[in-house]
Amino acid sequence: MMKFFVFLTLAALASAELIRVPIHRQQNFKKTRGNVKAELDILRSKYNLIATSDESSNESSNESSDESTDESSIEEQLANTLNMEYYGIITIGTPPQDFLVLFDSGSSNLWIPSSQCYANNTACQTHSQYNSSASSTYIANGESFSIQYGTGSLTGFLSTDTVTVGGLAIQSQTFAEAMAEPGTSFVDSIFDGIMGMAYQTIAVDNVVPPFYNMFSQGLVDSAVFSFYLARNGTSINGGELILGGVDPSLYSGYLTYVNVSQQGYWQFEMESASISGYVACSSCQAIADTGTSLIVAPKYAFLVLNEVIGGTEGSDGNFYVDCASVSSLPTVEFAIGGTLFSLTPDMYIINVNDDDTNYCMSAFTYMGTDFWILGDVFIGPYYTAFDLDNNRVGFAPVA
Repeated sequence: MMKFFVFLTLAALASAELIRVPIHRQQNFKKTRGNVKAELDILRSKYNLIATSDESSNESSNESSDESTDESSIEEQLANTLNMEYYGIITIGTPPQDFLVLFDSGSSNLWIPSSQCYANNTACQTHSQYNSSASSTYIANGESFSIQYGTGSLTGFLSTDTVTVGGLAIQSQTFAEAMAEPGTSFVDSIFDGIMGMAYQTIAVDNVVPPFYNMFSQGLVDSAVFSFYLARNGTSINGGELILGGVDPSLYSGYLTYVNVSQQGYWQFEMESASISGYVACSSCQAIADTGTSLIVAPKYAFLVLNEVIGGTEGSDGNFYVDCASVSSLPTVEFAIGGTLFSLTPDMYIINVNDDDTNYCMSAFTYMGTDFWILGDVFIGPYYTAFDLDNNRVGFAPVA
């Protein structure tokens, strides 16, 4: 009886330490082809790519026309906007200033708009701005900062302050204050900025990422974070970012782990991808990226997948199917770490709305990579763990 009582007490303590932060979303948001284009612009910058000549002409045409729960794990609620992006609240400074950020496993820097941003920069002016003069814990840095996006550069400078995520206060965290943002990529974004969660090796200016400091400062006991992204979630309950471990209640069975093959992005080897007996790739490299809703494939795989589902290429270079045929489309299977992970058509077909007309777009897109980028279309149905301790990524079906 005593052992049972102790077990219950420990379980209650662990549960009490799971912190959920309510967040919000823009109402009546509709995913459009413009949203998809902005996503691809952001992805190209993250993966150091430029548009191919075909993509450029298409865009120009469009424009003109371990399984146990760690007791110190912290959970932060995420919001879900029509499966477009998942974002949450962080605070910076003392007293705290609130910001909505996209938690991005495909980049490594934290940036938010600056109160000193240019008056004519719409993207900056329409989002929450960090005011360093209002924070008693601000430490000046001033080093210039720049990220090239498809529609221009995000420029600014570095600053240091206290950054709080899920109630965990990271001391002396360096981040970027954006002075100017590319409008077509960020002017209509719901989030104010981006919090990168990939390896420091790809951080601009070699800035230490927030999660690195979170672990080194003893705020979490384990250098593991994980994502549960609710595909049909709400503005308040869109999923959870768990800091410091994994939560087995959020997934079924066991996590399948695969080693990181290159420590920059969360990159690993995927044994194969197939559809209806056709092998789209074998022994291919893939990246788990919470910062996109899409799945980017190498060209051959992109063409095979979209041909088998009977897609028709649109002027934007993406493929579309008859919405009435979605339920009859085949399942796509990914072999990772000896386990098969399936995507049914309702998972990989995205509803797009332009001028009040609904379209059904294939989530399999292409932008010149020889590797896969598995975005929220994959991470949504599969709980994903990012293990910095052991340099591995784990996947399991959501519960």
